[in-house]
Amino acid sequence: MLKAIGVREASGAQAVPSSSSLGDWYANLLVISRKKVLLFTNGSTLYSFAVVGVRKKGLKKIAELFLEHLRLNLDHEGLPAPIADRLIAEYQSMGLARTDNRSVLGSMNDLSVQLECFILDPRRAEGSDILEINKDLNRTPHKPLRWKYSIELLRERLLGVFSLPPSVSPPAKNVFLN
Repeated sequence: MLKAIGVREASGAQAVPSSSSLGDWYANLLVISRKKVLLFTNGSTLYSFAVVGVRKKGLKKIAELFLEHLRLNLDHEGLPAPIADRLIAEYQSMGLARTDNRSVLGSMNDLSVQLECFILDPRRAEGSDILEINKDLNRTPHKPLRWKYSIELLRERLLGVFSLPPSVSPPAKNVFLN
């Protein structure tokens, strides 16, 4: 990935731990159906999103590409705009380093296989909306998350409350005040 975007690591360069709400993000460059695909995965929640059809010019602007597509995916997930704004602001200044978390790399390998299956699924229309594919990707349970969905952990972190998938949550009928 670093080679593809034209970044040469300084010898001995170490990643600086992130102080943002979600921590570090990881990126991997894949080729699916002869298209370059960037897979971004958050290290603490395994929330992931793919960007399909990336060109070399786009790889040179990876930070802008990441922020743009993070925003699109958060909006598509229905997260409140002020929460998304705060998160995007936390990543305005970022650095690039070699991946050092083998657990996240293993999860990303699993996610890349799932992503390829979702993209190439014959039941989906050709060129299916990548936002919907990303949504499906984040509704797959992960063993490192104790079989939770990454979207659940993302919502917990960003909203500060545990949220069940809408299909499981009973509709609110009453408001009780004390």
